[in-house]
Amino acid sequence: MERNWKFVREKGLMLEKIIGRVHHWHYHPDIIEQADSYMVKVVVPKGGGHNFHLHPAMHEILYILKGTAEQWVEGEMQLLEAGDSVYIGANVAHGTFNAGDEELEFLAILSPPNGWEAGTIDVSEKVPYCQYRPRI
Repeated sequence: MERNWKFVREKGLMLEKIIGRVHHWHYHPDIIEQADSYMVKVVVPKGGGHNFHLHPAMHEILYILKGTAEQWVEGEMQLLEAGDSVYIGANVAHGTFNAGDEELEFLAILSPPNGWEAGTIDVSEKVPYCQYRPRI
């Protein structure tokens, strides 16, 4: 029987430091190849965020764990707090920024895995996104 599960401990997470945030990867293509989705805990310091971007071939669910997110999806903005979530379809521009005085923590779940190769495209310098909010 093929083993189709994997336990991941916090001390074994793959960390990815990016300007404005840190990714704590629980499930990523380099960790579990046969996964049908990927999950990352994102920690955003005060004043940080993830500029407007899109995933051409993956949808994403964001679930707020701690803090306040200024969540943009296309031209709509809402403040999200712990327990709130948003579903974002493939090829939809979005950005997440820390709107609070403490760290913002959220889970991002991305799927399907075959969309990973299409990557993440930064659109934060393009109109209309550059007009909604300044880049981090």
